[in-house]
Amino acid sequence: MIKFFRKIRQKLLAENRFSKYLFYAAGEIILVMVGILLALQVNDWNTKRLLKSKEQVYLQQIRISLNNDLENIKETKEFNALKASYIDSTFIALEQSSNPEKYVPTITNYIPRMTEFAVFYPNSIAFENMTASENIDLITNTELRKDLSIYYKIDFVNSTQERIKEQTRQFADDIFPKLGNKQTLKQFAQHDSHLRDISEVSIHTDVQVYTHLLNMAFIMDSQNELLDATIEDIKRLLDLIKANLKS
Repeated sequence: MIKFFRKIRQKLLAENRFSKYLFYAAGEIILVMVGILLALQVNDWNTKRLLKSKEQVYLQQIRISLNNDLENIKETKEFNALKASYIDSTFIALEQSSNPEKYVPTITNYIPRMTEFAVFYPNSIAFENMTASENIDLITNTELRKDLSIYYKIDFVNSTQERIKEQTRQFADDIFPKLGNKQTLKQFAQHDSHLRDISEVSIHTDVQVYTHLLNMAFIMDSQNELLDATIEDIKRLLDLIKANLKS
């Protein structure tokens, strides 16, 4: 097309038809400008397409992390349910008998689970990678961007979960000396000892033991409430991500 205009321009100059030459020269300039604008537009489309593609990759990675969070929460709640049942069974064993020879073997079977704990921490690697590279603005949905930032700023470390760890450790430190006796040691370690006789164990009248059990049960309830709220937050984020990936 440019060669075509050039030939016309040369012909007009040769024929000394200056006004028509200006017309065709202007047309040639306009054509060049249109070409430049089209090239810029195509470049802009390509840039937007690449940014959108990058956004989609980040969101897909975050979606995987959130689904993993849901699975981890499920496992934590299942652990809590089993531990709560052992705590309840311990209360029942202490209520039904004041004879250590009856309740100690029962409670001893529950001790391994009651001296453990389960906590949930979100997998924030995908989100942190995005923020570390200053790409959070790639998320074009303002609501999603804000809610993701809020979710990953929740302090799951210094919260109810920290109290669960502390209370469980306190219970473990307290219960083992109070429950220790030569019969139980013989049963689990196959060793004789000069420990007290099982009949001398008296945790059924120990206020501190009951306090530990109650505290663990109450704190697990609080943790479960936190986890239930987190499940709702995650489901909402997943819905927003799903809608954004379709757009």
